[in-house]
Amino acid sequence: MLEKYFTVEEIEALRKKENLLEKGLDLVSRLFKDKKDKSGIPYIVHLVTVYAGVDDYKEKITALLHDVVEDTEVGFEDLKYLGFDDEIILWLSYLTKKKGEYYPDYIDRIISSNNIHVYNIKLSDLSHNMDSTRIENPTVNDFERLTKRYAPARAKILAALENLRGEKNVRY
Repeated sequence: MLEKYFTVEEIEALRKKENLLEKGLDLVSRLFKDKKDKSGIPYIVHLVTVYAGVDDYKEKITALLHDVVEDTEVGFEDLKYLGFDDEIILWLSYLTKKKGEYYPDYIDRIISSNNIHVYNIKLSDLSHNMDSTRIENPTVNDFERLTKRYAPARAKILAALENLRGEKNVRY
């Protein structure tokens, strides 16, 4: 579905880019160009904030891409076609909430990855999502979303991360 967002020439230029971080930034800049978050801030700010909250190179690429499949018409096959590797695609498959998926089941699926990188990216995402200062005039619904949805998810992933650090079969 890349053709919806790019010309054939632009797709080929993206494919030729060797730096995956640059490629990811170019991709999300175009895909989220006109999108705003709940506060009216350009959505790219969220993606870059999640990116800034992780340290590992592949985590940074994945953080930039973490909402692509969920919020655009670009799919995993498109990302593979552009040259993003299998590991990034796998991490994204855990981080992408499926249509109609119950949020606690989604968090359990993330935890089932048993992957420290997936945990780190989701924790960075949740950190930014939980920042109530992003919302100019927060409502009761906003605070409920933070306390009933995001806070329990964060606590669950932090507990899983702690368990993972204590195990010998950690996927780094």
